[in-house]
Amino acid sequence: MKALLTNRWNEYLDKFDDSHKDIYFYEEYVKLYETGVDKAFCAVCYEGDSILLMPFIRKDIDGYYDFETAYGYGGVLSNVDDEEWINNAIIVMGDMLKNEKYICGFIRFHCLINNLESCQKHFPVFFDRNTVTINTEQAEEQIWSSQISSKNRNMIRKAEKNGLIYKAEYDFESIEEFINLYNETMSRLDAEGFYFFDKNYYNNLVENLKGRAFLGTVRKDGKLICAAIFMYSKLYGHYHLEGSDHAFSSFGANNFLLWKTSVELHNLGVKQFHLGGGSNCHPDNSLLKFKKSFSKNMCDYYIGKWIFNENKYQEIKQNWIKKNPEKAEKFGKLLLCYRY
Repeated sequence: MKALLTNRWNEYLDKFDDSHKDIYFYEEYVKLYETGVDKAFCAVCYEGDSILLMPFIRKDIDGYYDFETAYGYGGVLSNVDDEEWINNAIIVMGDMLKNEKYICGFIRFHCLINNLESCQKHFPVFFDRNTVTINTEQAEEQIWSSQISSKNRNMIRKAEKNGLIYKAEYDFESIEEFINLYNETMSRLDAEGFYFFDKNYYNNLVENLKGRAFLGTVRKDGKLICAAIFMYSKLYGHYHLEGSDHAFSSFGANNFLLWKTSVELHNLGVKQFHLGGGSNCHPDNSLLKFKKSFSKNMCDYYIGKWIFNENKYQEIKQNWIKKNPEKAEKFGKLLLCYRY
């Protein structure tokens, strides 16, 4: 079995069937999160036609490296279902990363592709929260009647009566308006800096994800009041970034946006439209409740904490705690706490 680190890995993904891969694993997506110092890489193990890979963002730390999978959902991915081979490949991957001076990695697992069970044997994996997915393989009428709640259907009808207009913009013609709306929404919600992106991010997203993403917009009398970026592969669609005008919160714009996008993705042949979870891990989170009004199909979102060099990791962490006692109380339980 061979192992390598590369910044070009789509050639390996091309050997995966559609059920074993998704938009989050492609170079074009992961590289959206590169900076001047943080770089996109992929660890790859292969033997014949059997492949295991894991894309991530590499960061420097005191002459060593750590990593985290890109915003969204990732983790290890294999094109085979041979459990013994996958286990051996994970061991080989971990040894390679340790030899390449990686001390640890934070992993956000994919909710629709079962890619965590093998990892649980090798490093700690934790349940984080529930997420919601709409079965867009069903006909439009079935999605409406069997998945959308009656209260939600009323809100969607209200949106239509209010004269709201939906459009799926594959050319992202309203991206500038969206960026302003999104940033205003994140500021209103007092979101952490993690949720804000610079202009280059959007430019690269529009350029890199052509044919794999669109901007869903909802307008009232020509004014953009709600919009979101949606991404998709052949089987899976995703609700990525969203912004809405709070002044129109009673118009049912968000309900209308997700319903019309469900239909759009169904027409594209997408089988599952993943809405994600709540704004925190609490089961009574209001955002999760809103998403559950579109479907009762629940998924589990897990995170992983993979440590390759325990001694070096503890050294860096303890030095950070000594220098930042006030931050340690808030962030100390996070794997990459020393990044704060």
